[in-house]
Amino acid sequence: MSKVILVAPLAGWSTPLDEAPDAVFAGRMLGDGVALDPTGATLCAPCDGELIAVPVSKHSMTLRTRDGAEILLHVGIDTVGLAGEGFELHARQGQHVRAGDRLLSFDLDLLARRAKSLLTPVIVMDGGGFTVSRRNLNREVNVGDFLMELMPVASVAGTADGVDPAGEGAAKAVSRRLLIRLEHGIHARPAALLVAALKGFTAEVRIVARGREASARSTVTLMTLGVRKGDEIEIRAAGPDADAAVDALEGALLRAAAQGGDPAPPGSRAPLERRAPVELRNPPAQRNSVSDLRVPRPKDVNTLPGVVASRGLAIGYALQFSRPQVTAPEAGAGVSHENSELDRARILVKSRLERAAASGSTAARDIIGAHLALLDDPELVGGARTAIASGKSAGYAWGQVIRSSVSALRALEDARMAERVDDLLDLEAQILGELSGDSGASPRELPEKTILIANELLPSQLVALDARRLAGICMAAGGPTSHVAILAAAMGVPALVAMGPAALAVPAGTPVVLDAEEGVLRIDPDRGQMEAASNELAKRLQRRAAEQVAAQRECRTADGVRIEVFANIGSVVRYPYRSGDLKARGKAEVIVRDVPHSVQRGHIMRDIVFSRAMWRVSYRGGP
Repeated sequence: MSKVILVAPLAGWSTPLDEAPDAVFAGRMLGDGVALDPTGATLCAPCDGELIAVPVSKHSMTLRTRDGAEILLHVGIDTVGLAGEGFELHARQGQHVRAGDRLLSFDLDLLARRAKSLLTPVIVMDGGGFTVSRRNLNREVNVGDFLMELMPVASVAGTADGVDPAGEGAAKAVSRRLLIRLEHGIHARPAALLVAALKGFTAEVRIVARGREASARSTVTLMTLGVRKGDEIEIRAAGPDADAAVDALEGALLRAAAQGGDPAPPGSRAPLERRAPVELRNPPAQRNSVSDLRVPRPKDVNTLPGVVASRGLAIGYALQFSRPQVTAPEAGAGVSHENSELDRARILVKSRLERAAASGSTAARDIIGAHLALLDDPELVGGARTAIASGKSAGYAWGQVIRSSVSALRALEDARMAERVDDLLDLEAQILGELSGDSGASPRELPEKTILIANELLPSQLVALDARRLAGICMAAGGPTSHVAILAAAMGVPALVAMGPAALAVPAGTPVVLDAEEGVLRIDPDRGQMEAASNELAKRLQRRAAEQVAAQRECRTADGVRIEVFANIGSVVRYPYRSGDLKARGKAEVIVRDVPHSVQRGHIMRDIVFSRAMWRVSYRGGP
């Protein structure tokens, strides 16, 4: 592979990717690149290649070069919501284009009025084997001007800064042993943090633990090591920047441990306090899965016990929910076609996850970040491409590598790793859904006061539900530290898990009381039980209302000093609480901003007004 030169696809001002008002792009979750603030309204090809993804919303295009570099051109931020309005295509998916060819045009004025930002990221996608070695920043560019130089990852170590591939630097090897202090070991999110820490490094890095070895650039293979708290790992790196890469991994582990590694869900108590004692079929060290959790059976046949995953109380009506089963044909329709289909599905799922991350809570963004890392995992993508090359369809190949990884995680006999299986199955279902044309991305209509009952829920299924009508969740299987449990707690939805198959026999429409404090589901409760639950709910609402009223009074210390809290939270959408929730936590004035990272924090705290990017919200009575 040789280097790739990208020219400016759009007239405008080139700026660092950090300035994009979107955490996914600014955080380089998809890959490195440059952002363009457009002055022109025609998007052109930045290099020769094939258009492998053109969504129906027309707001973006992905181009693959002959050597496999994948370039995402994303016009504006949050423009997918325009559903194609203001865009006109000049090229179609599957078409081969040359640098400078027109791809699409757009209504600059319409986007300026209705999009979150006009900044247009030009992204070199992770996993394509190329890294940005040079870029043209902080200046005006015209279509066709030099924008970026890309180098093959394998050759960067041998060519950057004049280093000879056969010289001493390229052969440098480093080894370091570390003790893992993460409370729950290296599971999905810590693994994703380690993979992210290696972005920008060219060294080959592997981790050895428990008699196994894995690439430090693969979330999946890191999880299959089964590393637990107290285990010793060895980091092995080779390449010119091996020392720095090992330092980056050690730093990521130290930061994760200092932050608690994997904080408990917002609605939980640590450790999970259950008034109903829980018995384990096997001691914790030998427990095979979270389904081995058992709780004592109450004498009342209309009461089902469960393990508390998200605390709270809910009254509603049972609704049984099951996963749709999507199957893919084994035989493919050609290697090129199936690879393109896999890429298309991955890009669509990635786009949906990015939108969910942009508007989700902190817990949701953490979980989605782990899913994004899995989507680009080199072991998963590489394994699927190998299967496609042998004649399999994209769906069959993706399912094959997912199931192989699932088997490896289940073989660890680690309850927490067993819960991460759902993350892989979730991605399998999402990719298969996109390939079949039934993504299930639209929120599912629910009756009012729904108590959802399922064997297990996937994170994407939960976030696709109408949260306004979802009163509670009961799962026959699942565990209290699963990602669905964490999401439910962040949403404030009471949830019980590990309830057993009896939960699946509750008829739809049956009145139920979900008590996720006691850890029980009361089926068709009598009048006394229903009144008691209703009274308790009313008391909680009254207490909440009283707290909100009290929060309007000034906060002062015992000696009369007033307390004011200022918070720089990025945007109202990203703050996980409603304004009433914030009021209940104390009177505050919140400065909300969407400004370049180069603006100094002190400027913000002094309330300087910026022309387009800053406003003040006071929770004394609205904006």
